[in-house]
Amino acid sequence: MNHPLAGLELEPLLVRMELLPALLQRDEEEAIAALVPPDQAWLEQARAQWLQDQDLEQALQQRHWQPADLDHHLWRPEALQRFARQRYGPGLEERFLAEKQGRDQVVYSLLRVREPGLARELWIRIEEGETSFTEAIAQFSQGPEALHKGVIGPMPIGALQPAVLADWLRQLKPGDVRPPQALGEWHVMLRLEQLTPARFDDAMRQALLQESLHAFLQARVQQRLAGDTPEPLHFEPSEQVSP
Repeated sequence: MNHPLAGLELEPLLVRMELLPALLQRDEEEAIAALVPPDQAWLEQARAQWLQDQDLEQALQQRHWQPADLDHHLWRPEALQRFARQRYGPGLEERFLAEKQGRDQVVYSLLRVREPGLARELWIRIEEGETSFTEAIAQFSQGPEALHKGVIGPMPIGALQPAVLADWLRQLKPGDVRPPQALGEWHVMLRLEQLTPARFDDAMRQALLQESLHAFLQARVQQRLAGDTPEPLHFEPSEQVSP
């Protein structure tokens, strides 16, 4: 039986389908996984969880896999995690502390209109208690945030654009409303709903490791797309870092 890919010119096809970067990243991931010695106890548990009530032979046939393909499929994400922990785990807390302010989670409400006169009128009505900030958003805000009562977040405060929004929100206490301020074509009012300081917990560690690994893989892909050869990959089994 002929292989379904026999005779295909894959590289031009991948380029036209804009899949070449994704394929190169997967190739980098496969190369990393090949460096990390499989943990057989971990794999046995992962196989049982993946199979559940499936018949092993039938499940492999459906995917045109050999048993080694299944093990590689299961091991690759875990291998990438172990690689990331070894490469980026040391110094992770220092990186977090350097970036902490930008990772604080913020929830805020936004009211924006294009007419400065309307912005001033709404501010006066809110200040005098004639209408609430939420009601003003529902009736007058001219951005898509009006569909969900103006509430935005939670999101990292460092991700706000333009960055001046973060400065304005840090000057507020929860429930405070900032008076109208010109911002490009808009006149905006902000209300701080919640500002939660970032914590160096397990979820944050995982997020930092994933970001570092993603940036590492993307840089190697870009090198290969440019025709360059990335530096050799390295993993030291004796230095595996525990989760």
